Amino acid sequence: MPRPRLLALLILTSLAHSAAAQPAAGDAAEAEKKTLDAVVVTATRTPTPVSAMPGTVTVLDRTQIETQATLRDELSSVLEYTVPGFAPGTRKLAGRGESLRGRNPLFLIDGVPQHNALRDGQRDGYTIDLDFIERIEVINGSNAIQGVGATGGVVQMVTRQPGTTDAWETTLNTRLNSDDGFDGDALSYKASALTGRRFNAVDIAFGVALQERGLFIDAEGDPVGLYPTQGDIMDSSSRGLFFKSLWRLGDRRSLELMLSDYLLERNGDFRSVDGNRAQGVLTGTRRGDPSAEVGDPARNDVTTASLTYREDSLLGGALTAQLFDQSYEALFEGGTFAGFFRLTPNGPAFLDQSAELSDKRGLKLTWNRAIEAHLLTLGMDWFQDDSSQVLARSGRAWVPDTRFESLAPFVQGNLALGDTLNLSGGLRYEDAEVRVDDYTTIASSNAVAVRGGSPDFAETLGNLGAVWRFAPDWALYAGYAEGFTMPDVGRVLRAVSTPGVDVDSLLSVEPIVSDNREIGIEWDSGSLRARLTAFDSRSDNGALLRLNSAGIFEVERQRTEIEGIELSLDYLTDLGWLFGGNYARTEGRYDSNRDGAIDSDLDGLNLGPDRLNLYVQGEFAERFSARLQGSLLESRRFEGPANRGNANFSGYAIADLMFGYDSEVGRFQFGIENLFNRSYITYFSQAETSQANNTFFAGAGRSLALSWQRTF
Repeated sequence: MPRPRLLALLILTSLAHSAAAQPAAGDAAEAEKKTLDAVVVTATRTPTPVSAMPGTVTVLDRTQIETQATLRDELSSVLEYTVPGFAPGTRKLAGRGESLRGRNPLFLIDGVPQHNALRDGQRDGYTIDLDFIERIEVINGSNAIQGVGATGGVVQMVTRQPGTTDAWETTLNTRLNSDDGFDGDALSYKASALTGRRFNAVDIAFGVALQERGLFIDAEGDPVGLYPTQGDIMDSSSRGLFFKSLWRLGDRRSLELMLSDYLLERNGDFRSVDGNRAQGVLTGTRRGDPSAEVGDPARNDVTTASLTYREDSLLGGALTAQLFDQSYEALFEGGTFAGFFRLTPNGPAFLDQSAELSDKRGLKLTWNRAIEAHLLTLGMDWFQDDSSQVLARSGRAWVPDTRFESLAPFVQGNLALGDTLNLSGGLRYEDAEVRVDDYTTIASSNAVAVRGGSPDFAETLGNLGAVWRFAPDWALYAGYAEGFTMPDVGRVLRAVSTPGVDVDSLLSVEPIVSDNREIGIEWDSGSLRARLTAFDSRSDNGALLRLNSAGIFEVERQRTEIEGIELSLDYLTDLGWLFGGNYARTEGRYDSNRDGAIDSDLDGLNLGPDRLNLYVQGEFAERFSARLQGSLLESRRFEGPANRGNANFSGYAIADLMFGYDSEVGRFQFGIENLFNRSYITYFSQAETSQANNTFFAGAGRSLALSWQRTF
């Protein structure tokens, strides 16, 4: 399929918002000594001191990312072991159920949204290589800071910076991973290089990352099952290309270009083997060509570009303007599905597979002005997403070309009342439209003609917060923020099977608005930092897809209520050893029959388990360091008339051990994943509602990792 064009771009973003900063567990001892005010969070849009932010923020630096990625080189795995409230990762290409506080987070790369608003393929975590990420910033809870999609929070990936010296500075990384039995099919390896330097007024950096992933082996010595249709990262190859350049246009102006091209594709050397849940037989993997069953192997092909302009002195304030463009293609593996792939309504099914295509572009304008200790922020966002879903083998349109376009002005204010009280608040007005031309559904939906239309909506979203430092080491904070997302209109459009339907009457594009209320208290004495947060998130118009009597998927609205607590603690000893952890407990229920009463638990694809993460790390000899981390996922039963009795979770606990050695030729790291070779079934596999035999996956058993990094 032809790749849509790349744009080069223009932006301005001096960012930071209202949320209480949380250094993630496992940071180096030196980093733990940083004060709250020293942390700058670019996932927000107002440069407020972090100590004035009335919410929860986790910041992972490059060292933390590298430590976690040595064992599990996936964004979701890095987050689940460091961010309270982030659900367990699937370790598959599709991130189904990877929620934050029971709702979907919005993933960003330097402010560029990775979410597909109209047809969510749930692959947002595989659009850039982690070796090109400098830090990850996570804002917990619904918000509209970055626009559509952040009902669970924001995950901002900040890319590596260009070189700042007149000499080339290069970082090389290599990594080997294997199960502890050294099965040849389980061998994974990765190599990356990033280099940069300064040329007079221009700084540049460019890099390449190549990775081959083998199979994961469970604790019994058997290959973990491949995920058919949705795609897998086992048996795959990936290639990442990265370029970044900064032009200094005088003392107060700059222009920054970022380009990333990422391709991940399954190799197709293995095929999935169905398990049997009733008999306890796991989904398996065996060598063989799967093309006759699923077609071409699954892949993600994503190119992201942004151009950022910054001017530090404009009308008494600082301007940031960002123009971005992303070309996204996700190919899913197929099958002979009678419900989908037929040439005539009653004809025989045949092998086909689908691909989601999305072209996203946008402009973000932000202007900040400091007035004494106060801050005023004004901004305007324009966003456009052209999406479709095609049947790749037969060349038919499954979801027609659909455009989502929005224009959103916003205002944000931060008020400092002395040294003890900070207030913040803001409004964002979202004016959006969905446009669909006339189209015809595929044969399995009776090949009916559907008249196009342009349904629209307007929504005002607010936030309000306060931080009160009532004692030298103590702070109390409270915040309220609204976020929104779109229903999956692509599923509705492709399933129309009744003649005489038009898009304006078919689609309800009223956004799914969720709010987040939280209150917390934090104590920071320097060596000991602790925080307790309680939150409540509600939506009166959630989205549930159901078939009506005419055989058309409708988006049903229903109340959703989620509440929970998050606790984190970090203690730095006099010897430099760091002890810490975090705990998150979340409960969620919804109105399954739309009678106005909350009656059923949210299922495992929406709500993660209660989880305790613990760690200890430090240096035990000159140049040697170690980290031991453990994670306990508590059992959960899903109650209520809308839940199936067998989609419950029995819980499990695993531990990891990592060693580091700083030698004269570079840094070596050795890691052991699942140290005690615990046998378990993944959370997704136990709790997913279909309880299918091809998604009954074991977790990975004990595996070994060795990495080397050198900067010169």
